[in-house]
Amino acid sequence: SLTLSLFLSRSPSMAVWGVSEGDDVLARWSDGLLYLGNVKRVDGVRQCCLVRFEDHSEFWVLRKDIHSFATASEGVCCVCEAPPLKEPLFHCHKCHHGFHPQCHTPPVEPEADAHSWVCRQCVFAVATKRGGAMKRGRFARLMQAMKQQLPYRLAALDWDPQHLTNQQQCYCYCAGPGEWNLKMLQCGSCGQWFHEACTQCLSKPLLYGDRFYQFQCSVCTKGAETISRLPMNWVDLAHLLLYHLSLCCKRKYFHFEREILSFANENWDSLLLGPVSPARDTQTPHKY
Repeated sequence: SLTLSLFLSRSPSMAVWGVSEGDDVLARWSDGLLYLGNVKRVDGVRQCCLVRFEDHSEFWVLRKDIHSFATASEGVCCVCEAPPLKEPLFHCHKCHHGFHPQCHTPPVEPEADAHSWVCRQCVFAVATKRGGAMKRGRFARLMQAMKQQLPYRLAALDWDPQHLTNQQQCYCYCAGPGEWNLKMLQCGSCGQWFHEACTQCLSKPLLYGDRFYQFQCSVCTKGAETISRLPMNWVDLAHLLLYHLSLCCKRKYFHFEREILSFANENWDSLLLGPVSPARDTQTPHKY
């Protein structure tokens, strides 16, 4: 977007950790995307900020999910805030932040071009999209390589008994917040949840609450993600459509023919159903 491009092209005097009232920031939302806002309050105890977004809404955002313009100390790593060690700092070509090679995730390779290298945050800022991340081009390739290592310890997260939410609000490759029922995929191997916007395996956008996929993340495959549609019957399809429509339309009740069947027919290809298994005493579903 234009606002994101302007953010990434601003002055190199930006800091990762310092945030003050009045700062312009990018805040990562539960959909995995970054949104431009302005800090109205800073809560150092709870490590969060009250951010006003471009639509004039205000929300508290965890500090880990905020990327600011605050002035950085010259010549120090933006992660550990230490000066260069044996090797010089790598500076991101877009945001100009400096990194020790080992402080970045994944570590910067010695043969990386210092004049064109782009950090993880900027790669994800450019490549994440509604409906699924970029699949072609330089930033798609960079994102695919960076996704094979998480910027946090998965084993350190504290999960609820159903493994749907964690106390740290840390999900996906981007380490951002998330809501499992709002366009996220759960890896069948590690159990972590991943934003639609950060995945590169989808051929069609997800519906809200759609868990009828077998998905493996890039960390577990050590390469490209894998995904396949699980078998569904009429009951599964009805529940999925009703749930999606209720969130989109903010209503509980829908007319069967005018709204539910109409939505199914209009989005049949996007549902990626393939063969649909029949429920008890019902016929196999087909497009009307």
